[in-house]
Amino acid sequence: MLKTIFFTVITLTSMPAMAGPAINVGELNEYIQPEKSTLAKRINNTGDATAFVRVSVDEMIFTDRGYTENRLDTSALIKGTGTGLISSPARLIIPAKGMQTNRLVFTGSRDNERYYRVRYIPVIPQDAQEFGLSKDDAKKYQDEISAGVTVLTGFGTIVTVLPSSARFNTRITEDSRTLKISNNGNASIVIQSLKECDKNLKNCTNVTTHQLRPGMKLEKPVTTGKVWQYVLHEGMQNKSLTSGKPL
Repeated sequence: MLKTIFFTVITLTSMPAMAGPAINVGELNEYIQPEKSTLAKRINNTGDATAFVRVSVDEMIFTDRGYTENRLDTSALIKGTGTGLISSPARLIIPAKGMQTNRLVFTGSRDNERYYRVRYIPVIPQDAQEFGLSKDDAKKYQDEISAGVTVLTGFGTIVTVLPSSARFNTRITEDSRTLKISNNGNASIVIQSLKECDKNLKNCTNVTTHQLRPGMKLEKPVTTGKVWQYVLHEGMQNKSLTSGKPL
């Protein structure tokens, strides 16, 4: 059974938050569809201090034993000589109660599906030039943040870049014991809002969402008198489905 990879939370301090920036990155699993090459993410700062945010991108390489993360060569991507995901801009300054848009741009070959972890990490600027601050402004911000008890928490988003020629081939089979959903295509599918309910569609379990990469499958037990409800997403197309043994 495939376990969905969600997000990484990076806590820089462990003290209770009293003041400071607090960012919200929205969806933690994002998809760039075959007909698109960019993704715009709205990064909100719900805190009461300006957020200075570094953005980093690593490619995720999956194997039978898990995955590894490789840092991208940003300079090559900017020159158009590499393949990967570029963050524009690489640093964000988000005022308190404000929002900034981070644009993620894919460049290079799209013969196969690719996966990236994008991290949004709020920091206290130590180098005034990094965010285009004057030394006085940088020192003032450091003093203001240091005066309170502040938690800076970063979030990682998983971005899946579907191949340019995406082919969806989802096979759903079930017998008296097992519901099996197999991805036989070359692009990820998403099983959303999966839950098991009684035959009256009540007394349901908590919903879960699963991303099935090419070649992966999801299996769930079939119980007499219960059904599985879920939404199958294949690119921009979705279907609401029910499987199981309601009798």
